[in-house]
Amino acid sequence: MVTAQWVIEKFNEWAPENTAEAWDNVGLLLGDAAQPVHKILVALDATEDVIKEAVMGGYDFLITHHPIVYSPVKNITTANLTGRKIISLIKNGIGCFCAHTNLDKAEGGINDCLAEKIGLSNATALDEESNLGRVGELADEITLSYLASRVKTALGLESVRIAGDPEKSIKKIAICGGDGTKYIDCAISKNCDVYITGDLRYHVVQESIEQNIAFLDITHYAGEIPIVDSIVSRFCEFVEIHASQVDGQVFNSM
Repeated sequence: MVTAQWVIEKFNEWAPENTAEAWDNVGLLLGDAAQPVHKILVALDATEDVIKEAVMGGYDFLITHHPIVYSPVKNITTANLTGRKIISLIKNGIGCFCAHTNLDKAEGGINDCLAEKIGLSNATALDEESNLGRVGELADEITLSYLASRVKTALGLESVRIAGDPEKSIKKIAICGGDGTKYIDCAISKNCDVYITGDLRYHVVQESIEQNIAFLDITHYAGEIPIVDSIVSRFCEFVEIHASQVDGQVFNSM
């Protein structure tokens, strides 16, 4: 019988909780470790729509990448969003498990999934201290403009933001799923031609372009969503598990 504890242990084999960043909040965040788990829903975020999907679909366990709570909760009431989510999950007997920065770092985790989607070879850590992000190379040298087109197709995006000369030659690429602003200097120090990530800020990018690196902003969501199918693939032989059908992308092209 699959239990929440079994899910925890299987995830710890892949992405150990003790490798998460100190500020993070991972593991079983809601529920009983002994509870039987019959049907799992996987999503990036425990949004209200995702929780409604779990309730309506008869799921008893929710796996997310982003924690439903980051910091201590002072009260749990229907007067606030977090409270409503927690109450809904508890009322419907749905446990909630999170693998966040530990899954960013893990082999086959967020960044390796993104590297595979983009077609990078020989991928290594962008930041060796944390094992976050990846640096790899394309099989052939292409322009920034063509890379943008390829990435859009690979990630199912209508558009991406680029910063830099569209005709710049690209071979060596740095990536970081989610918000990779913190590791721009790592990408520059490794002489990468372009950095692909999300949540990029104007002044930081402006200064970095002058150090001969280009950027593709693929949004936080698009850089991480490939992990959902990977989680499903890892667990599907043991338990009924499905990817959420909720589109959690908050930025869309008009």
